[in-house]
Amino acid sequence: MYADRKSVFIDIQPENVRNLRKWFDAYVASFNTGDSDFQKNITLKDDHSRCVCREIRELGSQIGLFQNELLLCEVIGLFHDVGRFDQYARFQTFADMLSVNHAELGVEILKENKVLCCFPEELKDLIFRIISYHNLADLPLEETTTCLFYTRLLRDADKLDIWRVVTEYYSNSTTHSNRAIELSLPDTNNISREVYEDIMNRQIVDVRHIKNINDFKLLQVGWVYDINFLPTLEKIRDRRYLEKINAVLTDSVEVKEIFSAVESYLYEKLKDNMVQLYA
Repeated sequence: MYADRKSVFIDIQPENVRNLRKWFDAYVASFNTGDSDFQKNITLKDDHSRCVCREIRELGSQIGLFQNELLLCEVIGLFHDVGRFDQYARFQTFADMLSVNHAELGVEILKENKVLCCFPEELKDLIFRIISYHNLADLPLEETTTCLFYTRLLRDADKLDIWRVVTEYYSNSTTHSNRAIELSLPDTNNISREVYEDIMNRQIVDVRHIKNINDFKLLQVGWVYDINFLPTLEKIRDRRYLEKINAVLTDSVEVKEIFSAVESYLYEKLKDNMVQLYA
């Protein structure tokens, strides 16, 4: 099922990953200003990067990747959001539309600091492309199967941990609000018609349709349409991420219809994948 990942030999050693983690630790530490409000969002992205490492490695293990492939997973998980730190330091936001594309910025930082100099050019270029694609609405169809495979795996792992972050935040945001997480969106009771139509049409929500925090939460619900691997679908179900977001949304007919549609889609995909795996 996942044979298309093997068109490129991945030459990564455990020592490489240990050294890259040391660089990452030092890089993140360089943003420590002593300001607690600033630091909480640097720590947020630091924790997220490490959690994505664990998520992608676990997903990779579950689908049968080899050790060198799992090491590549760790590298792209660790560095996928390396641009977030400079982005927040410069603009005090994680909203790419209000600042810079954090994926492209991350690639620039890795190149400028020659962080991946231990790898051959072909592998470095693969990692740069995966990172630059991880936040795109649509992946480039002309890319190699290897690049698309790891990009999709990274996107799944990234979403799993963002769901963890936001569901924990939503359950506590009444007492500890964070405008960086909320992207400075207004907190109104309605949802946008365009967001409703995107999800009901089984489409990823267009970020240009996001007008308030409810829309932003529904954007995260609609990510279900962009999941690529069975273990990810199972984790969504088992961790009850959809139910947790539903619990903090406005109670309306439209929201009920959205969750009915999304949950039906999730269980359809779970059923279809199980049939494919065990047929």
